[in-house]
This record gives sequence, C-alpha cells and structure tokens, in this order.
Amino acid sequence: MKARIFSKQFNSYPEKPFKFNYFIEDINLLSLNEVVKVVSELPHHLVEYSTLPFQSKELPDTDIVDLLSSTKSWIILRHLEHIPRYKFLMNQLLNELMGSNIQLPNQYFNPASFIFVSSPNFVTPFHIDPEHNFLFQITGEKQVLINDASIDPIISSSEIEDYYADESGYSLDFHSDYLSRLIPITLRSNEGVYIPFTFPHMVFNGNDISISYSLTFRTKMSEHHRKVHLDNRDLRLKQFISD
Repeated sequence: MKARIFSKQFNSYPEKPFKFNYFIEDINLLSLNEVVKVVSELPHHLVEYSTLPFQSKELPDTDIVDLLSSTKSWIILRHLEHIPRYKFLMNQLLNELMGSNIQLPNQYFNPASFIFVSSPNFVTPFHIDPEHNFLFQITGEKQVLINDASIDPIISSSEIEDYYADESGYSLDFHSDYLSRLIPITLRSNEGVYIPFTFPHMVFNGNDISISYSLTFRTKMSEHHRKVHLDNRDLRLKQFISD
C-alpha cells in the first residue's frame, strides 16, 4: 500500500502546527464500512462511544449512520495498530514522514493510531494531547482551531502540569476571548493538520458525518516536556502543603 504526505511547511515541525495533504492508496481501509468491521475486531475497551456533554456509554448495537445522525456523539477506535492491516498503514505513514523534510529520527516511540467518527456539527471540546499528532481528514469537513502555544500560549503551565498527572479527559476551561487567539484550519478529504503536543485545540465538525484518522507518537522532546511539568507539579503541591 502506497502512502504519501505533502506539505511546504514541514520545517515548522515540531514547534508549530501546519496543514498538509496526503494520499493513501487503499483509502477504503478508513471508510465507514471498514469502521464498522473494526468495531467488532478491536478489544472492547478500545472502542469508545460518547455523547455531549462528554459521557462514555456502551456503543449500541445499531446502525452507526443512524446513531450518529440522531445523536450528537462520536466513536473513537483506539490503537488500531492491534489489527495487522492498520499497523501496516501506520508504519507506511511513519516511513513517509521519516523520508520527508521532517525526517523523523528513530527517537520517536509509542506510535499509535486512532479513528474518530463524529456526528454532523459535533464539537470536540477545548483540550490538549501529550503526543505529536498528525490528523488526517478522511470524509466530511471540519474546522480545527489551534492555539499556537509557541508564540501566544492560552493555558497556564499549571493546567498542563495537572493534565500530565493522568493524561485523560477533555477538561480544559474555555473562555470566549480565547477564540480570537485560535488559528482556524479547515480540513477536507485528503487534507490534514499537524498538532504539536500540548497545543490547546478544539474541533467543529461540518454538516456531515466525519471520519478522521490520527497518527500519534512521542519523542525525547515531548517526554522531556512531560517530566519537567510533572516535576514542577510535585514542587507546587509540596509548596501548597507546606503553606
């Protein structure tokens, strides 16, 4: 299977978000019909179904299109690399990144891949992630709003520190004045965006069911960032207790 990633902004990696284009020869691997198959193949704990406000629920045994069309919800299929054909796709994309102007060295680790299937007009709340994230838009349209934390950080170091303590949830507070400080990036099929680790972002889905594929990994750089913030959190908590 051939996979290609194209961008004139690869030199922005890893400090800044940027848009890219891609080609995946067997794109049907990420179609809705294939998503339905994956639901039955993945271990139960790697299939997440959530409605707004974020409440994880058991995925109903019903037609996925009807489900997503009738409820504001999304389905996340985690760690697709447990399935051989998706592990092959992930490795093809990683090899493509290593051969691009990014030239990922072998320092990356814990690569993982995910599929997100979301309802029309679904909003993914303001949040951060601990990994480098290459997000590929497969079908539908969405707008990703990202805070460029390298020049205008919105959230505090303490918020990042507390997030690293468990690395879960979509719990960042969002204030209306943040909107003017977010970069809007519209994604359609064959387009994607790179989101640096802990760069706050949110996502507005378009009028159709959306399928996105996410390729994530960690590096020495992201791991150092995590450890520094966890150390700072420990110091902050010790200071709080002593006071």
